[in-house]
Amino acid sequence: MDLIYFYSDSCGCCKDYSSVVDKLATVLKIKAQKQNIDVVSPSYKLNGIPTVILEEDGVEIYRSVGNLPYDLLLKDINEKCLMNNTLGNS
Repeated sequence: MDLIYFYSDSCGCCKDYSSVVDKLATVLKIKAQKQNIDVVSPSYKLNGIPTVILEEDGVEIYRSVGNLPYDLLLKDINEKCLMNNTLGNS
């Protein structure tokens, strides 16, 4: 599973949200890939920042746009990904 975090250097929310992404990656036991939107492929079709995307085998299984508080982000991921039997008991 891949955790991809899209941000902009000029976005204050993005700078603050980086620690939330790091904590999430630790809990999910995966590494966060941080990508500046200035050098991102348009194939991701980003419509806002910060954006967190979870992919499994190259397929997007979760997307969050904006700075959702950590507890709500983790709950949302667990609910949406568990419904698809993706994360198991992570």
